[in-house]
Amino acid sequence: MNKLLPILIGIVGHLFISSDLMAQSATNGFTLPAIPDTLQTVESRSSYLVAHYWDRFSFADSLQFMNQPEMVEQALVDYVDLFRLVPAAEAENSLSALMDQASVTLNGFLFFYNTLEKYLYDATSPMRNEALFIPVLQKMMASNKLSDDDKLRPAMLLKSVSKNKVGSMAADFSYTKPDGSQHQLSEVQTPLTLLLFFDPECDDCHQVIMRLEKTDVLNQLTADRQLTVLAVYPGENKRLWQTMAQHMLPTWEIGMDESQTIYKKELYDILGFPSMYLLDQHKTVILKDASLTALEKYFGANENTHK
Repeated sequence: MNKLLPILIGIVGHLFISSDLMAQSATNGFTLPAIPDTLQTVESRSSYLVAHYWDRFSFADSLQFMNQPEMVEQALVDYVDLFRLVPAAEAENSLSALMDQASVTLNGFLFFYNTLEKYLYDATSPMRNEALFIPVLQKMMASNKLSDDDKLRPAMLLKSVSKNKVGSMAADFSYTKPDGSQHQLSEVQTPLTLLLFFDPECDDCHQVIMRLEKTDVLNQLTADRQLTVLAVYPGENKRLWQTMAQHMLPTWEIGMDESQTIYKKELYDILGFPSMYLLDQHKTVILKDASLTALEKYFGANENTHK
């Protein structure tokens, strides 16, 4: 997917590469900006590259979105990949500026929006980042080029990505345990909570739960009362939930939303199962709709912190 990535990372990594070489760097017709030689650190060069990535791109040429869509998409993919090298605020500002530039033509505006949705929002994308998708959606909603109908999906997605986002307080809810007792998310007292929404009939859920149950760091944190794994079924098939609950780790907190409040009040946008959130002791979201890879990376990077 990232044909340009080795070129881009190489350019950023070699601090003393010349501006002339930067100016000549092009793949499939896309020309990178020339980074000033005065910028001598990886951080400053990365920031410049993200801020000026599209300087040599002709947004007014609407035919290229039909004639060369693969070239533009590849350039956009590599641009998004660069965000890991700069602070989030810089990436957000760059995306806002990009959408402003793309709005010169309706074709371009929609092309960039649809492509960014594919990479920043789609659940299957390894580059998925809902927080960075917010400024893109905000530009769609503010556009005077789009009809109200055109804005229906962006409006729906903006509502979704703004809900329980990283850094915000996770929505509280009640759940019933297998013994019939009632509890709330806010009652969990451990420093960390892994909130796992699952469905007993979901094959992926069974696989993820088995993987989590065999993860040593999670088991140790649970045993040390540093982490609570709260697995909640938001559906209505109580019999299936009870059957599955019997086979889950007794050290986990297993619950069911019998009142269906999560769905009725749209407390969480559960796009698919399983859906996992990592929360701190105040129930602030650390990771939203996290993958196993993201969880393993977090706990690996913070393993000593939680001991």
